[in-house]
Amino acid sequence: MADVQGALLQWRTDETELGNYGEGVSRPRHNARVKDFTVLVRFPQTRPIKWYTRAESKRAAAKYARNRWPHAVAVEVL
Repeated sequence: MADVQGALLQWRTDETELGNYGEGVSRPRHNARVKDFTVLVRFPQTRPIKWYTRAESKRAAAKYARNRWPHAVAVEVL
């Protein structure tokens, strides 16, 4: 078991695959006036996901989704 200890947990950490997270980047700033939005995020060769979020506007909700999932093919605010 000790021979394969380091090989068990290998994550891919490509810079293009990582999202950008933080206040104002992937979520609204503290005390901002927000509304609820539903965002449909489409990925290559997989089913899309629905993400329920709070944002200042439709444009901000789409920006937050693109920053969280940079490898998404399309982001649509419903």
